[in-house]
Amino acid sequence: MKFRKQLVIRFLIIMCCISGILLVGIIGIAKNATLLANKGALKSGDFYYFYLQHIGEVNAIAFTVCFVCVLIFFIHSFFKSMEELLSCMEGKKIKKKPLLFYLFPQFMEAQKYIETLLEQRIWDEQIYLSEKEHKHELLMYLAHDLKTPLTSMIGYMNHILDHHIDEEDEKKSLHIAYSKANRLNELIDEFAEILRYDDKVSQLNITSVNLSSLLEQQLAGFDPLLEEKDLIIQKNIPSECIIEADYDKLQRVFDNLMKNAINYTSAHTVISIDVLEKQNGIELIYRNQVQNMSEEEVSHLFDKFYRVQTERSSTSGGAGLGLAIAREIMELHHGKIYASLEKNDIVFHLFLPYYQENIV
Repeated sequence: MKFRKQLVIRFLIIMCCISGILLVGIIGIAKNATLLANKGALKSGDFYYFYLQHIGEVNAIAFTVCFVCVLIFFIHSFFKSMEELLSCMEGKKIKKKPLLFYLFPQFMEAQKYIETLLEQRIWDEQIYLSEKEHKHELLMYLAHDLKTPLTSMIGYMNHILDHHIDEEDEKKSLHIAYSKANRLNELIDEFAEILRYDDKVSQLNITSVNLSSLLEQQLAGFDPLLEEKDLIIQKNIPSECIIEADYDKLQRVFDNLMKNAINYTSAHTVISIDVLEKQNGIELIYRNQVQNMSEEEVSHLFDKFYRVQTERSSTSGGAGLGLAIAREIMELHHGKIYASLEKNDIVFHLFLPYYQENIV
């Protein structure tokens, strides 16, 4: 609407300017014709003689032709500008900008906006291809890794079934087969995580959630893994923190953070969890000790399919999607999550608002 008004106003301004110039020309012609007529120097075939005989018709035709030419120029320039914008949308460069680009900044703004969108699309396509390549590589590695524990299980089970072994050897073989079965289960979980990631997290089921209760229940489920690595949980959680959120998806965030902490922290250390009530929401701080992690690695922790290269990365750590999914869920909640490295500790900072507004 604003652009339409500007178009009409500037058309009228240009029309008035050209009409003024035309009027000055007509006045000059009329003066010359009158002067020559008074001197008796006009003949019937002269232009000035014809002008004086048809002064009204000639002036009307001149103004009409002027109006039509300016209108045609504006229409042609407008559609030429639109063609250039369409070419820009196809990824072509605008070699010569039409006049309306300079008269109306909206065309310039539209061009810049389209170029920005095209650059973003190219960037998104590059990211998509990179993620697709990473996903393909991970699936190839997992397909290979799935055979290793399975082959070991079959070998140890055959050893038990086909040979007469004593009780101690049988117990040892069963224990190894059991550990390989657990590793196989982890690999299958990673495989499923990669395959289901395309579903993404697009919608939230917002309810009133007691964040304190959610965390306490979630942490209780990790007791066996914590005992296995002799890890201690130090927690500072208020008795009640009520927020508006999606219970299941927040649980997924906290599960991913705890799995990440347990997989990459050193044995016999502490994982601390602090919940702080702020003015606009809840801040959660997860802290655990890590070894040989760089700032560069921390900056990529939330990238899809990224896995920190440690001694444990080949046997744990998932598919590199847990933290990427956590960030998506946090952003859907209008919250944020980021990580920082403080000496030998990695610290995850999360913020969740008390209330969810304008959730789509």
